[in-house]
Amino acid sequence: MRTFLTFIFLFVTTLLVAQIDADHLMVGETASLIMGKDQNGKSINSREILKDSKILLIFYRGNWCPYCKKHLSSLEKHLKEFQDKGVFVVVVSPEKVEKTQETANEYNNDFSIIHDVGNRIMTAYKVAFTVNQQSVPKYYEKITERINEYNEDNNNVLPVPATYLIDQSGKISYVHYDPDYKKRSHLDEILTLLD
Repeated sequence: MRTFLTFIFLFVTTLLVAQIDADHLMVGETASLIMGKDQNGKSINSREILKDSKILLIFYRGNWCPYCKKHLSSLEKHLKEFQDKGVFVVVVSPEKVEKTQETANEYNNDFSIIHDVGNRIMTAYKVAFTVNQQSVPKYYEKITERINEYNEDNNNVLPVPATYLIDQSGKISYVHYDPDYKKRSHLDEILTLLD
């Protein structure tokens, strides 16, 4: 019986460790400060932006991720609609600065992409996780290879590809957070909330 209970305990513990933390900022909470330089060298400060606009904040794993690319492509298609509704779009990634520039060039985009220095923004929004065999059991070696190419040295952190809408009051009014990297926010749904 003791052996069986030990097995159950180890099994459950392994499952819990393998999961990406579900704790994240929620609707109604105060949004953390977003600061950095975008792909064009423009200083981004959410306190300043919120004086005139809402913020749509999207966390992005990297240009190596096909789901991220599809999501950013959809974002570019809807960008003018967001801008017309008074929304400033910021994308945050652990990608190196030169990789964020490559991403911007690929989409010829007008939204800001910030290289998250020291993972500060991802950590503040509770979307950062360390890539290891437990957190990424599928495709671990392939993802590790991509991280080594795209992220700064010794940075094996990725974000859950979450989306936050921040009102001018500084409060979060919409959250999409799903550890399943295939599931992304529906931008049409967010635009409807802005009507």
